Amino acid sequence: MPFSHFTCSRTYTRGTRFLFSAVAAAVLLSAGCASEVRAKRFTELLQLYPETQSPLKVRPLPDAALARDPSPRTVTIIVHPAYALFFRNEKRNTYSEAKYDLLEYQLFQETRYIRDAAKKGDIIILVIPGGYELDSIAPPSYTTYLNSMAGEGQAVYFIRSETTHSGIIALDTTVKLHGFLRSIRTSKILIGGGFVGRCQGEFYRQFTTYVENVPTFIVPEISTLSPDDISSGDAEDILTGIRNKDYQLIVDFIGNKGEEPNILGMPPTGSH
Repeated sequence: MPFSHFTCSRTYTRGTRFLFSAVAAAVLLSAGCASEVRAKRFTELLQLYPETQSPLKVRPLPDAALARDPSPRTVTIIVHPAYALFFRNEKRNTYSEAKYDLLEYQLFQETRYIRDAAKKGDIIILVIPGGYELDSIAPPSYTTYLNSMAGEGQAVYFIRSETTHSGIIALDTTVKLHGFLRSIRTSKILIGGGFVGRCQGEFYRQFTTYVENVPTFIVPEISTLSPDDISSGDAEDILTGIRNKDYQLIVDFIGNKGEEPNILGMPPTGSH
């Protein structure tokens, strides 16, 4: 390189150093603002469920159905409902907008499904994270969420997983669940919630090991993905798909997580 050209390059660099610094500062400031916006969005979601001192209105699962129905019944089991909102850590304030959009959409879709099913009198069993009163970032708000979503349902019950971070339930809970399902002549089990391949997968494997002769399915429409398990591009593609009622990417994701469950789609309950 000729010396004169090199000197010219150095002169250009010095002359534009301030501009580059300004641009870099603007990028960093933009990133900081974006982080604040994402945190604010989580705050706004939590504000939908103000803290309450009221007890949990959802009833614990009984040993047997309170009223026997002679016809076979379908039962929906939701593993760790709204987990991404109420059991997140600070890292979740730095997720991309695409991941937040997917998380929010899945939250509203799951909530709407449970609320509508509860109003119709469908049998729903919520697997609540064990110890949520200590582990949730907002335990009173989580109680509000559960009460507002399913507290008035006459056939909505809850059981607890052994820990907040696992979908496995205790042996005595498994026995109770099995007895309840037998008492209502369960014809089909639909499993939703999250996270796919994590707590939901743990529950599915345990459930299908101990409960036999009842067709059991994971339902993509009411299953949620962990933002940690997908890229921003994946999140955008998945959200585009489910907004168009296409859940194939979620089905593929379940398979990529090493799961081999029965999968069953269902008609959408509405659009968000």
